[in-house]
Amino acid sequence: MERVVVVISAPRRRLTPPWYGAEARRALAVGLAAAGVALVSGWPYWQEHRISAAVTLTSSAAIAIEGVLLATGGRTRPTGRLFVLAAFAWALNWLASWDAGPGPLLSPYMQAQFYLALGAGVLLYPGGRLECLADRIWLIAACMILWVCPTALWVFSEPEWAAFRGRTVWWPALYPDMEVFRVVLKASAALYLLLALSFVVVLLLRLPRMGRLKRALTLPVTGALTFVGISAALSQRPIMEASVTLDDLLRVYALQGAVVILVPLTLLASGVRIRVAELTVAGRMLRLTAPVTVERVRGALRDVLHDPTLELWFWAPVEGVYVDTDGRPVAVDDSGGDHAEAWGNPAGGDAGRWRRKVLTAAGDPLAIVELGGSLRDHGSLVEAALVAGGRALETARLQATVHANLEQVRSAYERLVRAEAVERERLARDLHDGAQQRLLALGAMLATLEAVSGEAAVKEHTRTCRRELMAALAELRSLAREVQPALLVQDGLGPALEVVAERIGTRIRLDVEPRRYSREIESTLYAVLCEALSYAVDRARATSVSVRVRPDGRELVVEVSDDGGSPGDPAAELAGLSGRIRALRGHVHVDGDPDRGTTVRMVLPCE
Repeated sequence: MERVVVVISAPRRRLTPPWYGAEARRALAVGLAAAGVALVSGWPYWQEHRISAAVTLTSSAAIAIEGVLLATGGRTRPTGRLFVLAAFAWALNWLASWDAGPGPLLSPYMQAQFYLALGAGVLLYPGGRLECLADRIWLIAACMILWVCPTALWVFSEPEWAAFRGRTVWWPALYPDMEVFRVVLKASAALYLLLALSFVVVLLLRLPRMGRLKRALTLPVTGALTFVGISAALSQRPIMEASVTLDDLLRVYALQGAVVILVPLTLLASGVRIRVAELTVAGRMLRLTAPVTVERVRGALRDVLHDPTLELWFWAPVEGVYVDTDGRPVAVDDSGGDHAEAWGNPAGGDAGRWRRKVLTAAGDPLAIVELGGSLRDHGSLVEAALVAGGRALETARLQATVHANLEQVRSAYERLVRAEAVERERLARDLHDGAQQRLLALGAMLATLEAVSGEAAVKEHTRTCRRELMAALAELRSLAREVQPALLVQDGLGPALEVVAERIGTRIRLDVEPRRYSREIESTLYAVLCEALSYAVDRARATSVSVRVRPDGRELVVEVSDDGGSPGDPAAELAGLSGRIRALRGHVHVDGDPDRGTTVRMVLPCE
């Protein structure tokens, strides 16, 4: 088996996942640093609350570790950096426990920075960008609320009112006023709750616009942060009162820290889920592609990558072009770039699409896969699926090449049918405008000769010549009608078939919608229907024939039913119909029985 190589336009830092090696050691070091900062910041409180210390130090370290690991990825780097910032902000939030110096003043800002960084990181996850306008509006509102409310806290209060009673506390207290301070506390509590609820709404609005894989990855984190945000807002309300004790304040911080640990845990679970999907993709590809067909390979990739819009084009080396699953040539840019454009292909040119070029081990083109843009965030899973399906892609490429050869034959046959229709029309026109006009002129000359001749023998001979000439002219007109009826060209299929039905004489019921089709479709249908009617009358000895021609969406459905009984095999005797219909990319089904007659069903595209 040739090894399949996936060509990626942007250079990658590694082929191994970022959960191993130097990144893991760096993440552990940063996590221990965050835990150390939290330990020093809250040391006065931890001496008597060791369980709270363990929970807080664990949550700070977990968020920092998760942030460093996320920062190793290209698209998750912004989320990772914000998570590291959030971890250290949460650690510094515990400076309030010292009840001295700048710690109490910095603590509300660190708490605000923690929730702001955490919320922004989740909004950027996993694509590395804000998805919609609602995300940006929430982020601006969060910055204003989470920074203005702590500022208003120390502007209108004394440190004792905000739970800090140390003698060396830095607290400006520019305009201390107990009534204003109470209003600030109530307004802050309401704004925090409103901010948490609006964050939930923003997260829910993002889900429908995500792909299945991205939604599966984001949904657990969305649920966890929703719970964290609402819990934080509700747990903050009891301490938004004047003269609250420091112990009560720190107890709420500890409770919030215990809840926050859900965020790194759900992120870890999502990462493990993607990793498990990468490890099991090989087995799934083998199961879904057995036995290997072009359609099965494409369907397997769609199922494994959860992308129903995935398209697959194979390289046909003999033809020197890419072909789709039906073998039809498709002009695509095989430069391998992420933003490769396409021409002559309706699926191309979509800015939200993403293409991956697949090569054999020898460096020869194998296939191009076009995926939804959301799968850019899961490049390792896409690569694993393509590598696992390498042998299936090779086999499917051979089938696609065969389809391409058949498509060339079919296209050549279609061109012949169209050329035949044009030639029939030209021949009928030449017969009408050329031979028939000459014979009519010759008949007029014989009539003149008969009129001016005085000899009886000459008159009789001339009269005989005119009769033979008129008989020949009648046969020529009949031949012209068979080649290309004038009614078919002028009025369409229905009127032309009515003349055929009258000439046959058998009771024929026509149900033909008065609609015009392309020249080759009308000419081909007229020919095959005449053949089918001739078979029904001459071979099957039918006394009643029904012809139905109706469009069905983008297809034209034609049925010919009779009550006769053919002594032979109807499908074999009507085999000539199939070639003409297949030339127009249609198909024919013949159902014949001596007791219940024969039904011929033809379906071909009409657009």
